[in-house]
Amino acid sequence: MSAFALGWLLVGLGAVLAYAASAPRRAWDPVQAVLVGTAYVFGLTVVWFASGHAVTAWIAGVALGAATGRWNRNLVLGGMGLGATERLALKLAWRRGGVLELDDLVAAGADPDTARAALTALEERGLCRRDGALYRFER
Repeated sequence: MSAFALGWLLVGLGAVLAYAASAPRRAWDPVQAVLVGTAYVFGLTVVWFASGHAVTAWIAGVALGAATGRWNRNLVLGGMGLGATERLALKLAWRRGGVLELDDLVAAGADPDTARAALTALEERGLCRRDGALYRFER
């Protein structure tokens, strides 16, 4: 095996290692793979051109790819915040004629506990009123 082929094999293995070290949610997550791969190549090239050491560049690429993947994973698993869920509830209520159910907000991607807290907070501020299972928003 030539040195050229061995170098590309190490680059490919580094990308796979960075993806595995990023702890993806599923065995194959395309969005995570693109993000980790981009960060890996960025770290590899920056350190390569800055230092000229292939091993240091490879380690930096793997570390940056894995760190970026883990950061993204924590963001995705964290879900929407309370403020974002409140804004989503207001937009959904506007589109549905001022009436919203908790299930509508959950179907739009909000966590059930966060959705319940957001609708309760909107009700406490007087932006809507609860009518059984429905929340009515008045203009």
